[in-house]
Amino acid sequence: MLGRILVFLGGLLVVALFGALLAPLFVDWTDFRKDFESQASRILGKKVTVLGEVNARLLPFPSVTLHDVTVGADKDGKPLVHVARFSMDAELAPLLSGEARIFDMRIEEPKARIRLLPDGTLDWLRGSSADIPARTVVLENVRVVGGEIDFIDEQTGRTRRLTGLDADMSARSLAGPWSVDGSAALDGEKGSFHLSSLQPEVGADAISLKLRLQPESRPFTIELDGDLTLKTGKPSYQGQLQATWKGKEPDKDDPKTPPPRAKGAFELTNERIALTSYRFEIGEATDPYVVTGEAKLDTGVNPEFLLTAEGQQVDVNRLANESAKGKTGRNAAGSVRERLDLLIAMASEIPIPNLPGKATLRLPAIVAGDTVLRDITLDIRPDGRGWNVERAVVVLPGRTQVEAKGRLTLGSAPAFSGDLLVASTQPSGLSTWVSGSVDPAIRQLKSMGFSAAVNLTPQIQRFEKLELALGPALLNGRLERQSLDNAVATLSIDLAGNEIDLDAARAVASLIAGEEASQGLLAEKIATRLKVGRLTGYGVEARGVETIFTYDGASVVVDRLNVEDLAGATLKASGTVKGPMTTPSGKAQVALSAADPGPFLTLISERLPAHPLAGRLVKSARWYADSNLTASLVFGEAAGGGMAVKVAGTSNGSRVALDYGVSDLARLSSDAKVNLAATLENPQAQVLLGQAGLDPLPIGGGEGGRLQFSVTGAGDAPADAVLTFAAGRTTLSARGKIGLAAAGFPKGSGAVKLESPDLEPYLMMTGVLLPQGGAGLPARLAAEVALGEGRAEISAIDAEAAGNTMSGTLVFDWNGAVPKLGGQIALDNADLAWLAEGVLGPVSDGVTGTLSTTPLPKPRSDIDFDLAVTARTFSPGAFGPISDFSAKLNGAGGQLTIEDAAGRWLGGAMSGRLMIANTDGNGFYQGRIALRQAELSDAEKALGKADAGAVLEGKFDLDLVAEATGSSVGDLLAATNGSGAVKIAALTVHRFDSGLLPKLLPRADAIEGDITNAKVEDLAATLIGGASSAFANIEVPFNITDGVLRATALTLANETAKLDGTLRVELGERRAEADIRAAFVAGDDALAGAEPALRLLFSGDVADPERKLDVGDLANFLSQRAFERERRRVETLQSNVLEKQRLRREAALYRYRAEERAKAEAERARIAEEARLAEEARLKAEEARLKAEAERRAAEEEARRRAAEAAEQAAPPVGDAVEQAPPATEDVPPAPQLPLPPGEGVTRGGALPPVQLQFESLPGVN
Repeated sequence: MLGRILVFLGGLLVVALFGALLAPLFVDWTDFRKDFESQASRILGKKVTVLGEVNARLLPFPSVTLHDVTVGADKDGKPLVHVARFSMDAELAPLLSGEARIFDMRIEEPKARIRLLPDGTLDWLRGSSADIPARTVVLENVRVVGGEIDFIDEQTGRTRRLTGLDADMSARSLAGPWSVDGSAALDGEKGSFHLSSLQPEVGADAISLKLRLQPESRPFTIELDGDLTLKTGKPSYQGQLQATWKGKEPDKDDPKTPPPRAKGAFELTNERIALTSYRFEIGEATDPYVVTGEAKLDTGVNPEFLLTAEGQQVDVNRLANESAKGKTGRNAAGSVRERLDLLIAMASEIPIPNLPGKATLRLPAIVAGDTVLRDITLDIRPDGRGWNVERAVVVLPGRTQVEAKGRLTLGSAPAFSGDLLVASTQPSGLSTWVSGSVDPAIRQLKSMGFSAAVNLTPQIQRFEKLELALGPALLNGRLERQSLDNAVATLSIDLAGNEIDLDAARAVASLIAGEEASQGLLAEKIATRLKVGRLTGYGVEARGVETIFTYDGASVVVDRLNVEDLAGATLKASGTVKGPMTTPSGKAQVALSAADPGPFLTLISERLPAHPLAGRLVKSARWYADSNLTASLVFGEAAGGGMAVKVAGTSNGSRVALDYGVSDLARLSSDAKVNLAATLENPQAQVLLGQAGLDPLPIGGGEGGRLQFSVTGAGDAPADAVLTFAAGRTTLSARGKIGLAAAGFPKGSGAVKLESPDLEPYLMMTGVLLPQGGAGLPARLAAEVALGEGRAEISAIDAEAAGNTMSGTLVFDWNGAVPKLGGQIALDNADLAWLAEGVLGPVSDGVTGTLSTTPLPKPRSDIDFDLAVTARTFSPGAFGPISDFSAKLNGAGGQLTIEDAAGRWLGGAMSGRLMIANTDGNGFYQGRIALRQAELSDAEKALGKADAGAVLEGKFDLDLVAEATGSSVGDLLAATNGSGAVKIAALTVHRFDSGLLPKLLPRADAIEGDITNAKVEDLAATLIGGASSAFANIEVPFNITDGVLRATALTLANETAKLDGTLRVELGERRAEADIRAAFVAGDDALAGAEPALRLLFSGDVADPERKLDVGDLANFLSQRAFERERRRVETLQSNVLEKQRLRREAALYRYRAEERAKAEAERARIAEEARLAEEARLKAEEARLKAEAERRAAEEEARRRAAEAAEQAAPPVGDAVEQAPPATEDVPPAPQLPLPPGEGVTRGGALPPVQLQFESLPGVN
């Protein structure tokens, strides 16, 4: 600004010179040079000398040209003003009236020297006074070309130079008003200016002056409007200032928003430039953002400046941001570096005063788009090419406070050296502001920041005494990055602290350096020493990490990498990697130790491409406890372009040796040859099984073993694989082809062989708990195995387990949630109890041998199966084995189903179905059996009778349906319910004589004394088993309720006996109770009221129940028979006595009649003839009557005999008193006359009356 004023003053002096030259032209043209010098010296007050050529003419218009003109002399002898060439053209007519009208004036290469004396006055104003004809000269067009002005400031010792001064001027008079437009360079800074003044009033001591300055390199225009005065030789310019920020053309959509602008009061003197007050406005004219303050620039003996600025909150959204609005109008940046570059670029546009001073800025906030800068405090002082920042504080978005103190250098090589602090309590907000997005790692941080003594240049970024905080992580140390010309960038890191999050560090680095941060780091040389208590990154956490490594763009050298805890493992590594990532070369040594490698293996598997082997290894991690392994890796050139890995050490007591080789790393994914061989030896075989991925139970086998496997392959083709396991005399080998690709692993085929004197311990180790185990299991196996996607087909099975051979084909499928087993298998022997134990647990008590009462275990649903099974024999658990057995065996979810069962059982054909289930310890079974043409003798033998002979003989059909629920096997049998029927077409019962009655009666008749039950029982027991009995068409229905079988309609009959009875069998206790009544056919020996029958009572074990006889009915029959027999004997005796009595009475009667006839002989003679005729008729009638009577009596006798036999059968037991028979009331036919020998002298008489007999008792009968 001062330079522009001096330009004006210099021009004014030149104009005065022009006036002095023009005045005498029209007065005296002789001796022109001398007069010109004299008059010019008088007007300017300084000696004027024309050293060069002088040319003058009058027509066609007055014209003067002077060369090499000087004005005055400085104290060093140099002229104050020197003009290389001066010319002017004037109008002739005005000259005649005394007015000089110069219509064209040219001043070429004027040079002026203005000295500011120590007292602040101008030396130009000292000496003689000037006498300028200000009102008689008119300048229409004045052109100044190539002017220079030296302003020598003796107060400060500085000299300011105005060069390249070109100006066009005009004035109505030398007193004004003046109009000047021009351009110049002040100390090399170019710009243009416009000057205009008013003609001062006569006697006034001030000139009204307007000045507009437009620097080329500054984005603003300054307009000054004030009064120029001269007091005590010191010029002073005071007035109002107005400045406008230069920008692009206003937006057509918003033409009303003006550019930033400032106005205020200023004072310009030789000693200072002061803005006593100013108002800076940005935004709309109606509601602008305003900054107020003052500024002062002292240019005196002690030059200094002061700038203060205080404003309200700045909302740049409302301001003209190159006429754009909202977020789309913000100056978007993608990183802190870009934001800093923008800030430095803006700061570089601020001119740096070349004198001491201080600038202070206080703003509550600046809002620009999505940016809010708060609590802005800035105290700076100029420092040559930059600023000395005494205090800079700003709160950025994300509650981020930035504090800086140091030296800021601007220009082509900006730099900052000092103390820097950045602290954010909302890192996600800072990230959003910087890059427009938030990395998830930054979102997890509650705070972040750093403080350091920094030295930041485009080539070097050095952070000393660095304290870096990323959330809870606090690191101390130093960091330096160098990027020198024509050299790759280097990065040196030396940090130690409690923890570091690599994800957060990477995100912060990207936030600072932009999206290319990672790529940029990889292109640089890096030297790092890091020691932290906890390191996290990419989902990995490590503790006790210490590392030293270098990276030079072509190689990575890890001098030391120690990790105390990486997912439970301790890791030590060192090595070197050279060459590009596509074909690396190098070597490494790694030592790993882990008490529990499970978390470490999980960590590795999660970060490697998914492969079933990795998952299996993780599941088997507990079998690799206490691992101490060392590995050496050689790859690339040292390995012939491939890679060789050797691992040795111990793991859970196993000695481990592993070799892995790749023929060509570059073709690893195509056809490179891969070799893998491993050997594990352990004194405990189950550890090897666990390390092989079988997840065995912790059951010691007592034998050591060796596990070896090798894989050789190339590309995607199936690899040759060999697996051997040996423990004692137990050996397993597998050899074949296997695909190693993760998709569908393991695909392949091969042969498997197994031999073991006792395989049971190994099965128990692997979780295969066979039913009825504990007795050892010698086994051998040979089979072909084909592995597919989640399935294995085992064919050509030739196996033997505990003497039970088996063959067939099995398919094992583990694609579903539960593995499935299918196929066909043929066995020598199969056992229902063995199968049921897999669902219900132990079926029998190992001590007592009875059905188990232990609560059912939870069902095992670790495998589903669907098998077609055939067996030479199948044991159902009762009634002997089933031969030629076949069935479909299904199992799923704690349920076993035997479908379509068929075979030969008990000599007959069997078919049926059985389902056994276990639901959370609640058992259930449901079964159906159909048996046709089975042998009763085989069933009896199957029951286990003690004697050799069978009792029952015949073929039977059986139909049975049963079901039960219970919480134990014993409960299931005790709760069995069902029904069925047995049908027998022809039955022979041995040792049971249904026709014993005819054999029994003679012996019973021979019993002396009373007939008792004991006598009869002994007699029946002797005779009942003496023969067999046959029955036909028998059907016995039965039902089962709560484990008890009942048959209530047991009926058998033949021509000699009929059997009726009931049967009750307690299935759980194997106890039977039967009550069978055998009623014998008596035939002619039948008695009314008595039946020859006995009861067979059976009780005890079903195999050999105890038999008892109940002969009560039979004894009653025999007693009644004895009674009837005695009654008939008594009646016979009685009949004989009565007949003799009748005969005696008849004889007496006949004698009496003879006597009477003798007396009446005479009478009889008289009527002899009559009598003879009458007698003859009577005898004929009597003969007919007797004949009829005899027939009647014979019939009655037969009826009485039959009635007597019936009465004997219904008579009470022997010993009861025999009631006296009532007297006969019926007519007794006359007894037949017995023949008498001639010598008896018996005279026949009439029939005697019957004799009444009565017996109190019968001899021999009780």
